[in-house]
Amino acid sequence: MGANAQTSVPTFVASQVLTAAQVNQINTGVPVFADSTARTNAFGGSGEKVLAQGQLSYLESDGKIYVYNGTSWVSISSVTNVAAFTASGTWTVPAGVTYAIAHIRGGGGGAGRTAGGAGGNSSVAFAGGTITATGGNGGGDGTNSGDNSVAGVANSGQGAYHQGALNTNDQNFATIAGNGAYVVAGGAVTPAASITVTVGAGGTAGGTGAAGGSGYVWIEYQV
Repeated sequence: MGANAQTSVPTFVASQVLTAAQVNQINTGVPVFADSTARTNAFGGSGEKVLAQGQLSYLESDGKIYVYNGTSWVSISSVTNVAAFTASGTWTVPAGVTYAIAHIRGGGGGAGRTAGGAGGNSSVAFAGGTITATGGNGGGDGTNSGDNSVAGVANSGQGAYHQGALNTNDQNFATIAGNGAYVVAGGAVTPAASITVTVGAGGTAGGTGAAGGSGYVWIEYQV
């Protein structure tokens, strides 16, 4: 237990002479407790304050400041975290997290002389339902010469680029496949639950073309 931690929040009466230890306790500002159990025991006993709305506290156990809202203690020291997925996987919801926001990008489409494949869908299966960002459409320009193809960047959801001509003397054609959709949505989550995260692959290359860029999923939450 730290030097500022206390085990009670006392009340004083008129004309009472305070000890140096009591004054030092007042001077700590926000009451400090070792953990939530010590905090609970510090209020409502003989000679102690009655817990009321607006009371502040600091817990050494998690390093957070809390305010009592009249019903429960609520942390006011939240920190935003991001779980970034560049490939499909599983997100285990941290303790105390009940809501999260997903930033989702579908895979980009592929391109080439013949149409490339569509990008894969990216999704997050929150408790209230699955949130999905669809992959981009593939593209093709029907050319047969003069290929110049650029693949979509990995985890960008970019569609591939392809340039060609009907033959060596004809006008050039350029095709850019569709980018993956971008979706931002929040949803309820359950602490300790395993949430399925799917990252869409880039669409396959068309004839002599290039593949699209894969998507990504970022999950933003506060603890």
